[in-house]
Amino acid sequence: MLVWDPAEVVRDADGWVQAGRARTRVVFGHNDLPFVGGCLGYVGYGAGHAVAPVPRSAPTWEPEVWLGRYDGALLHHGPTGAWVAVGGSAFRADAARRVAQAPVLEAPSRPSGLALPSWSRAAYQDAVHQTQERIREGDVYQLNVTRVAHAERVGDAFDAMRRLRATSRPERGAWLVLDDGVRIASNSPERLLDVVDRQASTTPIKGTRPRHDDPTCDAAAASELMTSDKERAELTMIVDLCRNDLGRVAVPGTVRVGARTPTAHTNVHHASQVVSATLRPDVDAWDALASVFPPGSVTGAPKIRACQRIAELEPEPRGVYCGAIGFVSDHGRASWSVAIRTAVFRGDHARWHIGSGIVADSDPAAEWEETVAKGTLLAAAILAP
Repeated sequence: MLVWDPAEVVRDADGWVQAGRARTRVVFGHNDLPFVGGCLGYVGYGAGHAVAPVPRSAPTWEPEVWLGRYDGALLHHGPTGAWVAVGGSAFRADAARRVAQAPVLEAPSRPSGLALPSWSRAAYQDAVHQTQERIREGDVYQLNVTRVAHAERVGDAFDAMRRLRATSRPERGAWLVLDDGVRIASNSPERLLDVVDRQASTTPIKGTRPRHDDPTCDAAAASELMTSDKERAELTMIVDLCRNDLGRVAVPGTVRVGARTPTAHTNVHHASQVVSATLRPDVDAWDALASVFPPGSVTGAPKIRACQRIAELEPEPRGVYCGAIGFVSDHGRASWSVAIRTAVFRGDHARWHIGSGIVADSDPAAEWEETVAKGTLLAAAILAP
């Protein structure tokens, strides 16, 4: 999906649900296209204070919310390679012109970024220890702790995004060009919310093992992930939280949970489960998004207390990271990712975060290594070799 030149942009984090709803003309239908015009952009992690009693975040380069109103889109159908323009006649003519004039891109430049000092291994492992103390005290059951990385001299952000895309084909990827010079490249594998014909679903991810070039070692890592009691318990806690979140907007008795499933990505194995429900007649896709926000897989359980502890432990705000990137279409469909594996560029600098879910029997050293494995693709796309 390609969109450009929004008619207007919402940046007010306090009223983003109402503002987004006011800028979509939702008429539920059965159009097979994912998007026919509507509201598209992101809701940053810090905007959670507008829908739940969680702490406000400090300012970041990017606004807490950026939602553009678009009256059409240019859609690419992967299996056939066809481009489809949806919208008014003027928009379709503009789209046709852009496709006809689109140049063939040269190969992206080599990564040139230089890493800046950030959280050390010792500091991150100390945060894990602090989290485990809170778990032993009964304050939380699980907490997602993230660390931040910074780089300078990163060069062209679009080249960095193209390098990232060359090594990974994320199901929930995004490239956002904001009107204040900020660029966002997201390589997310995780679905926060899909709404199709009033059926809502979320697919939390919990559990990680690094990929291996050797097929035997790679298969062993995937098997270890699926047989680990610790990883199973971690996902079960978040699935239960997601059931409760969706249950607030669901027709009673319609919340369902699928089987725990392994997924092999370019650099890591993950485990996930689908939680689905039928939306009540009195709610819409914006209500559904508010019900699951901020995402439980990147907060912890219980969610409110986890958000409070995250605010205490993490020295820098998350910004768009761990929020949601996606859209609500005028024909009732919605699709939002969890904004993980996501880098923010401003000028010649870049920032990205990497986290892991901490439970009582987490190994601090292993949790650090998990963040390293998750961050390899972004680091390779940004930092000089």
